[in-house]
Amino acid sequence: MRPRADAQFESKGVDGDPPTQRSFEGVAECYAPPSAPKSSPHGAPRSSPHSSPSSAPRSGPLGEPLGDGVGVRSSRSSAVPPTLEGIPPEARGQALRERGHLLLRRNDYASAGRDYDEALAVYRASGDVIGQAQVLMDRGALRLREGVAVQAVRDYDEALALFQAAGDRAGEGEALRARGFARAEEGDLGGAVCDYDQAIQLFQLLGDREPLKARAAPRKTVAPGESDKEGGSARASEPPRARVYGAGHGRALKARGDLRVRLRNLPGAARDYSSALALFQSAGDRTGQASVLKARGDMRLGQDNMSGAARDYDWALTLYQATEDHLGQASVLKARGDLRSRQEDLAGAERDYDQALELFTAMRDLLGQATVLKARGDLRARQEDLVDAVRDYDRALALFRAGFERRGQAAVLKARGDLRRKQFELVAELVGVAAADADDLEEALADYDLALTLFNALEDGAGQAGVLKVRGDLARIQGDLGAALDLYLDAKRLLEVSGNASELSAVLAEIARTHALAGRAAEARGAAEQALARADRATSAEVRELAEAVLGGQIAAPGEVGSAHDPRSPRGYRRF
Repeated sequence: MRPRADAQFESKGVDGDPPTQRSFEGVAECYAPPSAPKSSPHGAPRSSPHSSPSSAPRSGPLGEPLGDGVGVRSSRSSAVPPTLEGIPPEARGQALRERGHLLLRRNDYASAGRDYDEALAVYRASGDVIGQAQVLMDRGALRLREGVAVQAVRDYDEALALFQAAGDRAGEGEALRARGFARAEEGDLGGAVCDYDQAIQLFQLLGDREPLKARAAPRKTVAPGESDKEGGSARASEPPRARVYGAGHGRALKARGDLRVRLRNLPGAARDYSSALALFQSAGDRTGQASVLKARGDMRLGQDNMSGAARDYDWALTLYQATEDHLGQASVLKARGDLRSRQEDLAGAERDYDQALELFTAMRDLLGQATVLKARGDLRARQEDLVDAVRDYDRALALFRAGFERRGQAAVLKARGDLRRKQFELVAELVGVAAADADDLEEALADYDLALTLFNALEDGAGQAGVLKVRGDLARIQGDLGAALDLYLDAKRLLEVSGNASELSAVLAEIARTHALAGRAAEARGAAEQALARADRATSAEVRELAEAVLGGQIAAPGEVGSAHDPRSPRGYRRF
């Protein structure tokens, strides 16, 4: 697997601070399988393979991998998967797909995979090319849930070839969009951009070429006494013509906008989101509109545009409520909770998290519950409600493990380790490092070790660097400056690759402090100058103050004249 160039903003929703993450919502939005016509329990014949508009996927966060026939927009999605007794052979493939969707919603990946494999065999035996392609799209979405993007790309490759062979251009566009998402997950960002561009061009060719806005109609000269049979002179403008494939086009634009956020091309992402929103509005797709508004709100939150993000979240929430999309509501409530937490409205944030958790729980969405519990644990840790914070982290970790979400597990383990480290530091500040409870320290180190192993397996350099930095902090607190410096330098190398300026600045400041405490004034000054040079708007005031303190000689080796001792060394806790 190629290394993934995660932007800090992309890890939001799983690790709470910055997106992307390969979040559960992102995986869900990569593909919505073609919607099945509502049928009786015994199943109805599927639509014609060439009826492209009716087989276009539905949009919407979290519910996108599922079709209409499985009831993903209400609590029916938690019903017991039906048996297939009495299903006629011609309807068995579609019935297997629908049951697979239900099993996927309940995180029973093994059973869902078996149903998709059997459905694929049924369609192959009957020679149904479109049926085969649709099942491969379903199975590709399942592979993404399982975290095996390479296999998802293979399924989408095969589906794309089948749609092309059948002449289903809309299906081809959806397959390109889904493959683009899988390629991005695999780390092939160039291939993802190429797929999204091809999908957008294809939908543009399929759709009505007329502009979305009302266009002026040419006025016709009419002789006196004659009537305008065509009504050209009486009509100043024509109403806009709806794009037949506008929703598919909008989904492709939104997917490209999401990728551009990852690539830090925020102006390009904003253009894609605006175009997608207009297309969804023209197509009357309120769920699609809501998904774009949620994504644009996330982008604006990353830009510290709090008012713009709040407007987008509120609008998205209204649309999801109108469509009774409970999962969509939950995802927006969680995001709005993150926004309110950033604004220090902690009570409002907790209300949003509680509502989101209630909805995710009602829908039996394990990963959604885990994401909210992680965020609420972070909030309670800020409020120094350490007992409840640990309880939330423990529940989140169990749910992430049940959902096989390794990135979520790593983020929770790091957060829980931070909390336990904080408990150790608080005690050490009062009674000294030697007298502090060693259990807190050992538990923190155990959490960090597990988190580091997972981030390494995920090839997440920024995640690894975050754990290495806090491990370095612990080593410095214990007075092992050599070990601390080694850990900080490892974190620095990883962050130089990932390009996270604020985190790199923080690590450089710690390197400067460690050099200063070891009596290496020249190295300390150089690292402090680099820390200030790499600082950006996301760099905290504490990091800047620390670097300036090193440059001002306020931190030096113990025993030096005029020096101030490091606050986190065994001797005591002062300002620096």
